[in-house]
Amino acid sequence: MSGENTSAARIRWAVELADGVQDLAWSPDGCWLAAAAVSGPISLIATATGEVSREWPGHVGGTLKLAWSPDSRRLASGGQDGCARVWDPNDDEERQRLAAGSDWVGGVSFSPYAALLITAAGKELRAWNLDGQLLRATQPHASTITDLAWHPQQPLLASSAFGKIHLWDWCSPESPEERILPHPSPLLNARWSPNGRYLACGCQDNSLRCWTWPGAGDFQMSGYASKVRALAWDRASRWLATADREIVTLWDFEHGPPTGATPLNIEGPSDAVRELAFQAVGHRLAAGDQGGHLLVWDLDERGYRLLWQGALRGGFQRLAWHPRDRLLAVGGEDGTVAVFEFTRYPH
Repeated sequence: MSGENTSAARIRWAVELADGVQDLAWSPDGCWLAAAAVSGPISLIATATGEVSREWPGHVGGTLKLAWSPDSRRLASGGQDGCARVWDPNDDEERQRLAAGSDWVGGVSFSPYAALLITAAGKELRAWNLDGQLLRATQPHASTITDLAWHPQQPLLASSAFGKIHLWDWCSPESPEERILPHPSPLLNARWSPNGRYLACGCQDNSLRCWTWPGAGDFQMSGYASKVRALAWDRASRWLATADREIVTLWDFEHGPPTGATPLNIEGPSDAVRELAFQAVGHRLAAGDQGGHLLVWDLDERGYRLLWQGALRGGFQRLAWHPRDRLLAVGGEDGTVAVFEFTRYPH
């Protein structure tokens, strides 16, 4: 791995998985980083030392998604085998195996508000209690579910699919209330702003669609040259970052929906951006592109500046900021998991 502005970052530790990195997830308490390999195995890595504490077999055919419970006592995984599995950081064996559907399980998410795990397999959502009991299976979506996103202040789950956002109120898991927000194009992802006022979705028709909440009025930003696959909100809900091939666009929500406004475009990545993520405790935005390049910018009231730039030996796969520290985990197609610590704040 190489980098520019190396005084801004140092590698705290690095681990090699069996093959390419499919997903990364920090535990909410910050003590663990879970990493899933494309072929299925899941590694549990101690944040403080970089030591691999557990290695679980994961899913036959490959692990797709990882998600922690809010208390950091359970890790859920979804995979190609149609199952969701629940793991205990203190145990070598799986705690539960849940029959989530006949299709691959592309979504797993614990509720921040109740003892509830949601799984998405193909077109169907299922809700489970923490004992592994099935509470509810929803009516199928019109197409494969592409993303799950919990509202930051309410037990409201958004699930995106072809032409619709489904909003599920899980106050009563046995009979959740459903509301549908239609859209003419397939929706690729869903991201709530941290203040809960906006729901943003990238669309396959090269546009960005947003809904206000609770009114559910919608507005659109168009003109992208490609599908909007990467979205990220900053912690203050002011900036929404999106990626259009090699350009990162920042929309300013400080004074409400930025319809008609000119966004701030950041050019820097050398290839199409695969993922964007804002730091949870600061003002940094990280981007990873298809060619294996990583960039970190610092945003403040004066704009932005490039803080650090580097490259993986192989292609880039995933990135994730630590929930309470200046640590950035990145994963590569060659199986590298590296954690960077950012130590310098620019003036």
